[in-house]
Amino acid sequence: IIDEVHMLTKDAFNALLKTLEEPPAHVIFILATTEVHEVPATILSRCQRFDFNRAPADVIADRVKYVCECEKIEIDDDAAMLIAKLSDGGFRDALSLLDLCSASGSKITTDTVAKSAGLTGRDALYTIGKAINENDIATLLKVVADLYEKSCDMMRLCVDLTEYYRNIMVAKAVSDPSDLINESPDEI
Repeated sequence: IIDEVHMLTKDAFNALLKTLEEPPAHVIFILATTEVHEVPATILSRCQRFDFNRAPADVIADRVKYVCECEKIEIDDDAAMLIAKLSDGGFRDALSLLDLCSASGSKITTDTVAKSAGLTGRDALYTIGKAINENDIATLLKVVADLYEKSCDMMRLCVDLTEYYRNIMVAKAVSDPSDLINESPDEI
């Protein structure tokens, strides 16, 4: 398995090409990339191509719960869904985050996931949203300063706020937003 194969140099591709032309019978090469346009045509012409799509959050959450069951790890349904949502369609990212969360040694809850992923937490998002809605700059700056003091990931805060406002717009625009918003029914 060659991950990020597009990062190979021209010389590395030339060396790989020779092996791809006459591979041993027992060898299968898997070339993984998100930038297939960077892979030379001489390499691509000797490969079968499989394009993978992001997995739905509920499918990833089910797999996370299955892994937890197999590994005897306790997890809340909401925590599994949060892990799935944060993995952005990737099983590997979901399992990596699950591994981080399981290091706590106790039952995995949404708080465990939030701390492991450096999330701001829903309460902070609600407070920020309310402060923006009421044009309360002092509260807004205080909440952001508190989050910064607690070593919250500020880039993640921006992503979370963007998603928060997107979800509000979807909920206002659609009569049944459950298919468009990756949140628990309580959150919706």
